[in-house]
Amino acid sequence: MSLSELTRSRGRAGSRRTAARPLPVAVLWTGAGLCAAAVFAVYAFFVRTVLGQQLDEAPLTSAQKLHTADDPIAVWLQTLPWFLIAGVLMAIAVVIAVVRRRWAVLIAVLVTIAGSTLTTQFLKYAVFERPDLGLDTLTLNSLPSGHTTAAAAAAAALLLAVPREWRPVFGVAGAAFTMSVAGSTLISYWHRPSDTVAAMAVVGAWTFAAAAFTDPRATRRRGRATGGAARNRAVAEQARLAGLVLFGIAVVALCVSGLLYTGVIPASIAGTGGNLWAGLLFETSAACALFAALTLVLGRRTVLP
Repeated sequence: MSLSELTRSRGRAGSRRTAARPLPVAVLWTGAGLCAAAVFAVYAFFVRTVLGQQLDEAPLTSAQKLHTADDPIAVWLQTLPWFLIAGVLMAIAVVIAVVRRRWAVLIAVLVTIAGSTLTTQFLKYAVFERPDLGLDTLTLNSLPSGHTTAAAAAAAALLLAVPREWRPVFGVAGAAFTMSVAGSTLISYWHRPSDTVAAMAVVGAWTFAAAAFTDPRATRRRGRATGGAARNRAVAEQARLAGLVLFGIAVVALCVSGLLYTGVIPASIAGTGGNLWAGLLFETSAACALFAALTLVLGRRTVLP
């Protein structure tokens, strides 16, 4: 064999190894399990304990004292038909999957939407209860948030439906859209922060599970047809960058939220809305963490090309 033939042979072998390196399906199931556990952990702490209810109620009380629902921005957010917007985005995700003729993607999109929506309603009205722990708070259970579930499910469905090279962009946009809807429910007195965080975890569990439902052996059959090793590496790098940026924002937001909650940042700096900012940053951290994980995973995943 000549030197040029040997070089080409090694190049083809390297490309095959790169293209045929699927993300283990166990990673997806692990992500689904962690998100599902997070739903119950959030409920157990923020709803079933006195300290949790105090922390969860503080941002809502702060928003009410500041009359944030009367702010022009809040009024505008309240007038937006969030469920209709989310429904349109879900429909667009379905259309994209159909136009692309990616039937596994279509199934994943439908499972994510239906599973998330039904699970939130079931947990809120049939499973979870809000005990009266002696605090001045409404005892009606509102966890998980239906508005946030719809927003996060729509964003996740689009992230699944679009081609892989677009997933880094849609991952960042999905985090921004989800945190916007979650924040609007807090400043409008509709939901506590834990309600929105639990909703995001519900959507995360179903999105990871929906991706895992696809046949991992399809990776080897489709890897060469989806563009080659160089393109796959470029997409993976973009997804890694977007995911790490979102993860960095999530860590910073969570740390600042904790400092505000604990009073390490004094009221002279935080102002009268310190608890409100703590709740908003907590929601921001959850949204960025969820879509950071989804972007990192789906940017490498070639079963859903």
